Order: sequence, then C-alpha cells, then structure tokens
Amino acid sequence: MNTSDFDDSSVLDKRVTFQKFVGEADIVGDFQYQDDANWEDVVTVWAEIRTISSRDFMAAGQETTEVTHNIKIRRRSWDYNVVTMRAKCKGKIFRLLSPPLDLTGRKRHQLIKAAEVWRE
Repeated sequence: MNTSDFDDSSVLDKRVTFQKFVGEADIVGDFQYQDDANWEDVVTVWAEIRTISSRDFMAAGQETTEVTHNIKIRRRSWDYNVVTMRAKCKGKIFRLLSPPLDLTGRKRHQLIKAAEVWRE
C-alpha cells in the first residue's frame, strides 16, 4: 500500500467486525481463533483489505500456508489491546499482528497487519 493513496476513503469497501476474546486460552495460553463461541463483537467498520504476502511453512508436523493482509480503516480510538483481537469479514477470520499504525501522520486512517486464519 503506498502512502500517497493511503488517505483515500473511497476504497473502504468491506464491512469488517473486530472482536475481543472472552473465552479461556488453551493449555499453552493460545487463543482459540477458530472457535466463534469465544469471541464477542466490539465494533464493525468500513475497511479495505489487501493481501500483501503468502508463505508456506511446517507447523505441528504439517505443511501450513499463512496469508498476510493489510487492513485499512478510518482512524479510531481503541479501548482494547488490538493485537489480542481478531477481525472477521465475509466468513474469513484474521489474527491481528500489529497495533493500528498511522502511516501518514494525518490522523485519518490506520493500518493493521493481519494473518488469515484457516479453518479446518
């Protein structure tokens, strides 16, 4: 995403719901990103989602793919630790990897890096 078009709100064309975790972590302290019962809606906003990279790696003895995205939203104040949240859009789930960043310093939009969570 180049910063020259970062302040353009016309590309915010998807409804994204940010959710906070309300369940219990698993035995090693990880959140259960795939279990919808453990998540509560916080806010739904207009956003732009752009795929930025994909990689294959081995995890728990099996090949896994991780697709990373940038989620751009209008600037907002957050009452929660954003990196402990997840986002949902059209049936896809995204694990948030970064706090909201203001790339231009104009306080109009924020960018959040996220990884798509694959359901088994």
